[in-house]
Amino acid sequence: MGVVFEATHLRLRQRLAIKILRPDVPDFEEIVARFEREARAAAQLQSIHTARVIDVDALPSGLPYIVLEFLDGRDLDAELAATGRMAVEDAVDIVLQVADAMSEAHGLGIVHRDLKPSNLFVCRVGEPSRRVVKVLDFGISKVESEGRKLTPSHEYFGTPYYAAPEQLRSASMADARSDVWSLGAILFELLTGRTPFVGSPTSVITKVISDPVPWPNDLRSDLPRELARLVMRALQRDPEHRFQNMRELAQALEPFGPKQLPAAAGPAPGRGKLGEILVADGLLTHADLTHALAEQRRSGKLLGRVLLDLRLVSQVDLLTALAKQQGVIVTPETPSQMVREYRLRDAETTPPAPFHKRPRRWWQNRWLAAAAIGLPLGVATAMWLGGKLKPRSAATGLVEAASAPSLPNVALVPTALSASAPPVSAPTTVPTLSPAPRVVRPAPAHTGGAREAFDPSGI
Repeated sequence: MGVVFEATHLRLRQRLAIKILRPDVPDFEEIVARFEREARAAAQLQSIHTARVIDVDALPSGLPYIVLEFLDGRDLDAELAATGRMAVEDAVDIVLQVADAMSEAHGLGIVHRDLKPSNLFVCRVGEPSRRVVKVLDFGISKVESEGRKLTPSHEYFGTPYYAAPEQLRSASMADARSDVWSLGAILFELLTGRTPFVGSPTSVITKVISDPVPWPNDLRSDLPRELARLVMRALQRDPEHRFQNMRELAQALEPFGPKQLPAAAGPAPGRGKLGEILVADGLLTHADLTHALAEQRRSGKLLGRVLLDLRLVSQVDLLTALAKQQGVIVTPETPSQMVREYRLRDAETTPPAPFHKRPRRWWQNRWLAAAAIGLPLGVATAMWLGGKLKPRSAATGLVEAASAPSLPNVALVPTALSASAPPVSAPTTVPTLSPAPRVVRPAPAHTGGAREAFDPSGI
C-alpha cells in the first residue's frame, strides 16, 4: 500500500518515519479511505506498544502520508527467523505487550483484523536490552464507531495463517475475539516455531475452518501443560469458547511471563497524553480540552489539528508538547532563535485567536475605539449643523406665519427673501379682485425657485 521513508525533524532533531501511499495501488479511492482510517485509529491509541502517529496530511499531488515515530529494530517475523522458537518467558512477554495495546484498541471499538508477526515491531530498549513490541498497520482495521463500511460482507482480510475462522468466512463478522485468535496463533508459533496450520494459503483456509488445532505439547514437549491449555483456549473455533477479550487472555498468561520488568521498559520520561501535557503546562484549560476531545471524536481529526483549528494553542506550544509526548528532550543550539522563528511563522500562518482568548487594551477594542472617537466627533458635527440651520429655520417659520391667511378675501404677499436681507416682520395687504380667494406663497428661501399658487377652493 505504501512506502516508508526515514526523516529528521529539522527543529527538534528527531528521527521520524513517513509513510506515503503509493499512487499505483488498485482501488485507489478505497485505499485512501483505509489509509485515513489507519491514521485515525492509531492516533487514538496512547499505549507505548503502538506506533505513535505525529501528523497526517497530503502531498501537493494529493497522495496522503502519515508521520510516525521512528522505530529502531525489526519486525517479529525477522526476529523469530533469527532466534527460532523462544523461551516460554520471552514468548509470553511479547504476547502480553501486544495484548496491552489491543486491549486499549478494543476499548475504543477498533478491531485490528491483521495481527501477525510482520505487523509487530520489536525494539531493543535499555541495558540489558529488552524487547519492546509495537503494534503496526491498522490499515484494514474495523472501527465500530464509523458508520461507513469499507469491507463488503463477502470479503475477508488478514493472513490465513493467523485469521480466525469467522473472519475467513466474512470480514464483517470479525470482532475483538477474532484478534484473540490471531494472538493465540502468534503465541503458538513463538512457542513451537510454526503456525498452527501449514500449507498453501488455500489449504490453510480449509484447515482453519474444519480441522482441529494441533496440541502444542506434541510439537514441544517441555511446555507447561497449563500454558498449552491456554493456547488451545485462545484457538477455539467457536468465539464463545475463547477468551472474550484481551484482558482475560493477559491475566491468564501473566504467571508464565517475566517476574519483574526492567525499568527501561516503561514509557520514556515525560511521555504522556498530549492534552494532559498541555493542561499540566498551563497552556490549556480542562474545559477547552473537553471541548477539543469532543470535536476530535466528531471529526476524526488528530487532537493537535483540532487544537490548532479551534485556536486553543499556538503552533510553538503544540510542538513543545508533542516533543514531550514522544519523550524527546529539545536541545537546539540556539533556542531563543528557534522560538523567535517559530513565533514569526506562527504569526504569519495562524489566524488571530478569538476575541475572548486574548487580552486587549481598551484602545485595541474596535467598538470602544469607535465610541471614543466617534461620539465627540458626532456631538461637534451636530452642534455645527445646528448653528447653520437655526437662522434658516427661523426665517422659514416667519415666512409661513406671515403667509397664513387671516382675513377673508385678502391675499398676503410677503416681501421677497434673500440670503442677505432679513425676513419681513409684517405682511403687505392688497384687496382681492376675484371672487375666489387665492393665497400666494413664496418658494422656500434656499431653493430660489418661483412662487407657487395655492387654491384653497380646490381642497
